[in-house]
Amino acid sequence: MLCKTTGIVLHSTNYSESSLIVKIYTRNYGLRSFIVSGVRSKKSKNKANLFQPLTIVDLVFTNNERSNLHRLSEITVANPFHEIPYNFVKSSIAILLNEVLYKALKEEHQDEDMFDFIVSSLMILDLKTENCSNFHVFFILQLTRYLGFYPQGEYSPDSSIFDLQDGRFVNYIPKHSFYLSASKSMLIDQVIKSNYESIHAISITRAERKQLLQSLILFYLLHINGFGEIKSVEVLEEVLS
Repeated sequence: MLCKTTGIVLHSTNYSESSLIVKIYTRNYGLRSFIVSGVRSKKSKNKANLFQPLTIVDLVFTNNERSNLHRLSEITVANPFHEIPYNFVKSSIAILLNEVLYKALKEEHQDEDMFDFIVSSLMILDLKTENCSNFHVFFILQLTRYLGFYPQGEYSPDSSIFDLQDGRFVNYIPKHSFYLSASKSMLIDQVIKSNYESIHAISITRAERKQLLQSLILFYLLHINGFGEIKSVEVLEEVLS
């Protein structure tokens, strides 16, 4: 059966001399794996640049109900980026976002709202003219809304501690070590109450942004089995220094 959908390329792996296995998060079918034959052949209509991470594509594929590996029939770029590939700061942010998505998105079921959030976020990053230093922090925090562990409650003098394990603002020091201080909890709350138009205006020092990102990665580690290390963090920190 032929299926048509839009997708976001997350990862590709070489398969044989000229083929790829590509993981694409699709709007209508969730996370799927595809085999693409002859990509590095001169005669191939599917060139390797179509499978760069976070490329937004329209695709047609043959659904294989007997296997988790499907075969692409057609693929084209749906929304080409104008700045992300050429702007070092934006491309470094995109690398981090891609790694987070690749490790966080593990389900095959569709979630059109999450897909639309990711696509709109990428298009905003591509077009954004303000400082992008806080963009990834907002994206990673907002993504938890769709992943099922969005922070509950809000910061106040009576609820000044964010419990990373429980995922909520509380008025006591948890018995475990996975919580944020009052100052870091207040920053989390400011990001929660922000949006893409105003996130650049939040005053966060380089050290605070680094600590906040580390806390959010720990938040993911606590709530997603096998999430693992995010290797692109150090590169982005250097770019934003």
